[in-house]
Amino acid sequence: MSDKSLSIRYLFYFLISLFVFIFIINVFKEDEIQYSLENYKKNVHKEYLKYSNEYKNSSELIYFNEFVKNKQLVKTFKNMNNMNFLDAKKEIYNHLKDSYLFYKTLDVNDISFYSSSNNLLLSMQENNKNDSSEIVAEVILNKKELSSFKIVDDNYYLLFSKPIFDENLNFLGVINIEFDFRTLIKKLEYNSDFSFSMIASNQIKLNKSHSVDFPIIFIPILKSFANENSLYLVANYLNKDSNIAKINKYFNILFVVITLLVFIIFYYSFKVKYFKMQKLSIEKEYQELHTQIDDNVIKVETDLNGIITYASKQFCKISGYSHKELLGRNVNLLKHSNIASAFFQKLWSELKTNNIWEGEIKNQDRYGNSYWIKGVIFPKYDFDNKIIGYVSIRSNITDTKQLEKINKLLKEDLSNKLNEIKMKDKTLVDSTKVQLMSKILDSLDYQWKQPILSISSLIYNLKTIIKNEENSKDKLELIQQTEFELKNLSEVLNEIKYLFQQNQNKISKVTKIIKESILATQEELQANNIKIKYDLESEISTDYSFNELKNIIFNMIKNCIEQKKLNNQDEVIMLINIIKEEDLLIKIEDNIKGENKKIDENRYSNSNLYLVKLFIEKNKGLFWFESTNYDTIYYIKLKNENI
Repeated sequence: MSDKSLSIRYLFYFLISLFVFIFIINVFKEDEIQYSLENYKKNVHKEYLKYSNEYKNSSELIYFNEFVKNKQLVKTFKNMNNMNFLDAKKEIYNHLKDSYLFYKTLDVNDISFYSSSNNLLLSMQENNKNDSSEIVAEVILNKKELSSFKIVDDNYYLLFSKPIFDENLNFLGVINIEFDFRTLIKKLEYNSDFSFSMIASNQIKLNKSHSVDFPIIFIPILKSFANENSLYLVANYLNKDSNIAKINKYFNILFVVITLLVFIIFYYSFKVKYFKMQKLSIEKEYQELHTQIDDNVIKVETDLNGIITYASKQFCKISGYSHKELLGRNVNLLKHSNIASAFFQKLWSELKTNNIWEGEIKNQDRYGNSYWIKGVIFPKYDFDNKIIGYVSIRSNITDTKQLEKINKLLKEDLSNKLNEIKMKDKTLVDSTKVQLMSKILDSLDYQWKQPILSISSLIYNLKTIIKNEENSKDKLELIQQTEFELKNLSEVLNEIKYLFQQNQNKISKVTKIIKESILATQEELQANNIKIKYDLESEISTDYSFNELKNIIFNMIKNCIEQKKLNNQDEVIMLINIIKEEDLLIKIEDNIKGENKKIDENRYSNSNLYLVKLFIEKNKGLFWFESTNYDTIYYIKLKNENI
C-alpha cells in the first residue's frame, strides 16, 4: 500500500467520524436553541401586544370622541351629498385640526377620511398618498373594523380602518388612523435587550448583519390587504451572554474538543501505520541500493588507519583483487609508484580539516597496470557522531585521461598549422592589396601632377602678364587663390598615397612632427588669426609613421581653419597636449564658438577629419571628440604596438 492511498484512507475515516459527531452535536444544539428561541419569542410577542394594544385603544378613543361623543362629523358625512367636495373637506379639517394636535401626542402619524365610494376626502398629512384604498374597500364591503399595515418609502405604518355609521347605523364612510412603527419599535427597545425592525414577507433576505446578530426572531403581526404579504417583527437579541450564546459557546467548545480528540486518535493511528510501512519500504530500498552500489559503483570503506573493511564488486574488478584478498589490507596497496608521498600527506590533511576530499588519483592494479580514478572521500560516523572510518566513491577516468592527452596534442598541432596558414594568407593578401593600391596611386600621381604642373606654369605666366597691367589687384588675388587650391589638391593626393603605403617605422620625435605640421600651414594660420600652443615633453618619441602622424596633425589644423571660417570667429587658440603612458594619447582643443560647428560622430563633416579617421583606423587607433557651442576637444589614442 502506498503512502498516498494510506493517507486517503485515514482521511476518509476521519471525515466520516467527524461528520457523525457534527451531526449528533448539531441535533442536540438545535433542540436547545429552539427551546430558548421559543422563550424569547413569547417574551417579545408579549411586549409587542402591550404597545400595539395601546395604539388600538388610542384609535378607539379617537373614534369615540369624533363620532360617538361629538356628532358634528357625522352630520358632515350625512350632508356630503348636498355639499361640494372642497366645502366638505374644509369642514372636516376645521373640526379636527385642534383635536389632531392632541392625537399627535398619542403617536398618531395621520388621520384620513374616505367617502362611502372609496374617495379620499381628507388626509391630515398633506403629502400623504391615497395608498390605503384596498383596506378601505374591504371595510366598505364588510362594514367591519380592520387593522393592517402599509409601506411608504421603506417605512412601515400600523393602520386601523373603521367604518362610520349614523345613529340609524347607516354607513357613511371610513376613517383611517395610522401609527408609525418606528415609534412602536423605540418603545419596545426601551430598557430591552433586543433591537427590533419590521420586514415584509416578500423582503425577507438575511443580509450580513442579520446573519451576524443572533438570535433572530421572526414574529408574524399583520397581513396586508393590498397584497399577500405579511408583516413580521424581527427581534435581534443584543446581549452576548444570552442563553443561546451560551448554548453556542458550549457546543462550539464541545465540537472543538471532540474534533481534536478524533484528530489525535486518527493521527497517531495513521503515524503508527505509516512508520511501519516506511520501515519496510526503507529496508527494501536500502537492500536494492546496496546491491546496485555493489554491482556498479567503485566503492571502498576503511577504518581510521586505512584498513579496508568493505570493497564493492566494481572496486575488486578494477583493482584485480578479490573481495577476500582486499579485506584487512591497507588501501595503500593500490598506490602508484609515480605518486609522491607528499600528495597523500596533503590528502589526509585536507580530509581531517574539511571532512571531505575530492580529486584525481593515479593507481596501480595487482598486475602493475596504471589506471586513473576520480574520487571523493568523506568520513563515516557511528550513532554517537564519532568518526569510525572513511568512505571513498570513485569513477574510472583512464579513458578520459587518454582522450584528453590525445586531444591536447591534436589541438596544439592544429592551432600551430592554422596560425601558420593565417599569417601567410594575411601577409600575402595585405602585401598584394598594398602593392596594387600603391601602383594605382603612383599611376594617378603621375597623371594628376602633369596637369597640375601645366596649370601652375600657365598661372605663373598669367601672373607675370597681369602684373604689368593696371588695376590688377583683384586678378592677382584670384590667381593666388587658384594656386592655393592646386596646392591643397596636391597635398590630398600625397595623403592618400601615404594611406596605402607600407611604411617602415622609425623612431621619430613628436615635437618635430608638430612643428613641421605648423610650419606647413603657417601662412593660413596667420591669415586666419589662429594661434597654436603645445605642451609636451621634448623627449617623447614614437615609432609611428612620421608622415602619417604629420598628416594627422596637419589635417587637424586644416579642420580648425575650416571651422574658424565657418563660424566667423576673430581669434582662435588651438592647444595640443600629448601624454605617453601605456598608449600615446593626443589631445587637441580649440575655442571656436558658434552653432555652425557641424561634427557628426558617424559622418565627419569634411575630408580633413575623414582622412584623420582613416590614418588612425589603419593603425588600429581610436578617434573621438567632445563638442559644445563654446569649444571642441579631439582625442587620438594610438595602441601599444604603434609606440
